[in-house]
Amino acid sequence: MDISLRDDPRYNRWLVFGLLAAIYCLINLVLPRLPIDSFVRTYVIQPILWGLLAWAILVLPRYRSAGGLRLKSTIIRLALMIGFFQVLLYVIGGLFSSFGKSPYSFAPTGILTNLVFIGSMLVGMELSRAWLINRLGKKHTLLAVAFVAVLYTLLSLPLARITGLRPELASITYVNSTVLPTLAESMLASFLALLGGPLAAIAYRGILQAFWWFCPILPDLPWAFKGLIGVVVPIVGLLVANTLRTSRPGHRQARRAGEGSLAGWVVTTIVAVAIIWFAVGLFPVHPTTVISGSMRPTLDVGDVIIVAKVPADTIEPGDIIQFREAEGITTVHRVVEFQEIEGNMVFITQGDANRAPDPDPVLAANVVGKVIFNIPKVGWAAIAVKEFFTGQA
Repeated sequence: MDISLRDDPRYNRWLVFGLLAAIYCLINLVLPRLPIDSFVRTYVIQPILWGLLAWAILVLPRYRSAGGLRLKSTIIRLALMIGFFQVLLYVIGGLFSSFGKSPYSFAPTGILTNLVFIGSMLVGMELSRAWLINRLGKKHTLLAVAFVAVLYTLLSLPLARITGLRPELASITYVNSTVLPTLAESMLASFLALLGGPLAAIAYRGILQAFWWFCPILPDLPWAFKGLIGVVVPIVGLLVANTLRTSRPGHRQARRAGEGSLAGWVVTTIVAVAIIWFAVGLFPVHPTTVISGSMRPTLDVGDVIIVAKVPADTIEPGDIIQFREAEGITTVHRVVEFQEIEGNMVFITQGDANRAPDPDPVLAANVVGKVIFNIPKVGWAAIAVKEFFTGQA
């Protein structure tokens, strides 16, 4: 490499960006189309690519981590503690849900192969992450952390999964259980790399990767619980690491501003996750937009109703309920009476604007919940967007 170019910070940054983009394109676009064995593509070529990236980072000009030598060892210990604590929460979650057998091989050759695969990717990623974040984050720390975190989140996700995201429950589940935890993990790893260099990021992410790849029994967690642990623990860890940074001499004046900005990030992230969970019905209450006029004048098209999950035996005649029909669609109608059919209690429902009850009784198992609140007309925006993209309400 030419000496003058090697010492040019802009050239070096673009070189690292180019290497990362090339590796991502090769793994996701080129290698799957090559007529070679899948084992060679995954466990031979990919480790070579990440190894070449690690070598390229090591020959670039060195840097001094923003945390300094005194803070570096503290940050590495903190990274280990956060990683162990996150794994512990996963295990505790498994005690309340269930455990399952790991999908990975535990034969000696399988362990060695997986170790080379995940180890090379981890070292290549974290060496390059630490180099970039310490080159970009001297002046605009939070902006650099956000940028690098998003970049390495994209690098960690298969391109097919990213391009396959759709406004449906399967995609929302994937976003909550995988994308958001990966982003939170990447944010913490980026901040750890800024303060403690690559060893701090490797310490944190290495514990998590070792747990998921080399533990023979893994917790089978619900997607919501996995997402909650994967988001909250890294964000709290980020806040703790920032407290250590701002408590050093020379950072006292910036402490309030730094903690305020980071606290805003924490609140924004948690609120965003909570909104998604609320929208998909994870909480005991969830919103639904009224899209028909069968409940006029009580409910009109465009109203947003809040539906609460309640035991079926607490529903009484006159309550408005949301229930699933045989076709899988949900309907919101009023309960007009109870009946017993073949020993099962069912609900007879009717729309307030309809002249006759619904033809099919509603089983208790098909009741989604009871309407407890109505917000008139605010759902028209959602209906308009749906009509624009699908051509139907």
